[in-house]
Amino acid sequence: MIPRLRMPRPRTIAIIQARMGSLRFPRKVLADLAGQPVIWHLITRLRRCRHLDEVMLATSDSAQDDDLCTYVEALGARVVRGSESDVLRRLLKAAEAAGAEVIVRVTGDAPLVDPDSVDAQVIGLLQAGVDFCISEQGVPNLNEGFEAFTMAALQKLEREAGDDPIAVEHTCSYFKNHPGFVRVLHLPVPPDLQFSGARVSVDTPADLEFLNALHRRLGAAAGQLDVREVVRLLRAEPQWTEINAAVTQKKAGRKNRQAVIRCDASPQVGLGHLVRCLALAATLRDEQSMGITVATREDATASRLIAADGHRHLVLPEDSAKGWDALEEHLQRTRSDVLVLDLRDGVAPERLASLRAASGCLLVDIDDPEAKRLVCDLVFYPPVPQVKRMDWSGFTGQLHCGWDWIVLRRQFAMAFSPRQRSSAELPRLLVTMGGSDPAGMTLQAVRALRLVPLAFHAVILAGPAFCHHSELRQELRRVGYSHEVVNGTQDMAALMNSCDAALACFSVTAYELAALSLPAVYLSLSADHLESSTALVEKGLAISLGVCSEVDEGQIARAVEEILLDSDRRPREVAAQQRVCDGLGARRIAALIAQILEQNA
Repeated sequence: MIPRLRMPRPRTIAIIQARMGSLRFPRKVLADLAGQPVIWHLITRLRRCRHLDEVMLATSDSAQDDDLCTYVEALGARVVRGSESDVLRRLLKAAEAAGAEVIVRVTGDAPLVDPDSVDAQVIGLLQAGVDFCISEQGVPNLNEGFEAFTMAALQKLEREAGDDPIAVEHTCSYFKNHPGFVRVLHLPVPPDLQFSGARVSVDTPADLEFLNALHRRLGAAAGQLDVREVVRLLRAEPQWTEINAAVTQKKAGRKNRQAVIRCDASPQVGLGHLVRCLALAATLRDEQSMGITVATREDATASRLIAADGHRHLVLPEDSAKGWDALEEHLQRTRSDVLVLDLRDGVAPERLASLRAASGCLLVDIDDPEAKRLVCDLVFYPPVPQVKRMDWSGFTGQLHCGWDWIVLRRQFAMAFSPRQRSSAELPRLLVTMGGSDPAGMTLQAVRALRLVPLAFHAVILAGPAFCHHSELRQELRRVGYSHEVVNGTQDMAALMNSCDAALACFSVTAYELAALSLPAVYLSLSADHLESSTALVEKGLAISLGVCSEVDEGQIARAVEEILLDSDRRPREVAAQQRVCDGLGARRIAALIAQILEQNA
């Protein structure tokens, strides 16, 4: 029970520091959490404190924060706007406007802030007669994101350390890093708030997913999730922390890094490049604390997928030359640190070299047969034989090729248990020909499967940009085998792992299947893809039939029969023990990029 202070007491204000321009998760403070924006949770909880006179918002005077200000003012809270880059003076401006004598500074990404704990800090600060109050350091605490201090301490900080970058950008970190600067009280952390290994701040979409999952699991309405209940749940069911376990906290004082990823996606080129770029983008953001912009030509599906992952989207002109000009302008204006390329548009190496000279970016290239790779700093390839035949004359960067550098989504790095099938159960065959399947290979596969003499169940995946829905329905009316159509999925790894074998287009999908040790039959769109598939054939993971236009339905049927029979003879547990792809390529690439940026700083 929190005691009440005798009146009168100093005017005490909670100031929420929040902006819409978060590098890692743009507009996160208005993101939906249990049916209400994140900022709503903060204001609602702080208004329950017994020792606060007012709750207000301090944000920047940038136009991108206009929506935030409009929303907060509609909630009846005061808003003070100030310098976009100077957090210290923005906070001081808000405190002065409110006539505050005691300030509780609250970060805008801490929606589970506990009213009782805030009151305890205010009481501790005043009763001890100190200038800064914070929870005991070194004790695991699930309840963070706020600190209480006096106006006098804030004014001293501005007066004596106003030019220090930590004081300017991370105000309270200066007090923590310089314990003799003001009088400090460390409050003990109550046992029912002590927990290590969980993140309850919102820095990334994964953090938001975690908090939404907690609300659902505990049946809590918006604003009603008690942090002590969360501690009890996580002690009993720690597996919930896996949702955002890969996210790392950006350290105070560490330079903000920005990455731009250039790729394309459309019904014509497919979604494979974008899917793996989004996998790398998530790893750069979550594990290396980088802000991400994905640059593509205009495409509705690409825009939807990029937005769903919480990244900024730069839409480039269709004209290639104008597109590169627009990209260079963006890199210079945002002072981006790295440009990742995953596209085939024939741009001259000289144009890319000019872009690098103008922007100073680290250039990273993914799986590229074009000459522009020669002017890049880092180039990465899956284990394909073509790399050895390429002309690398004049290349001075780092070349990495092999299973360790395959870029896959994080779900494929998870430990998995192969599906256990009973003797009475039909084998499940996954049919997946990419996100758009421009060549209509799904239709070719559905027809060919009528010739397979075995009983099986086909799981036919129609990706987010699939362009043959009507034709597929017509073809399926003619088949006699058991089947279902899956119209996209967020958890591709789980869908794949629920099957016993696959019939697939050779693409990024092939490496996803390899990460799960799922045997497959591959059709290729080109001779280049056919040659690339040999690495999987050599590992015993696949049968590669050839370019789809040159393969007949009988060949497909015979290969599917063979691989289904083989899946019965050779349990996947055996294949899993010889896993050739661990799914950690994105993590390795992101770590290497971050390492080189730090070395070059």
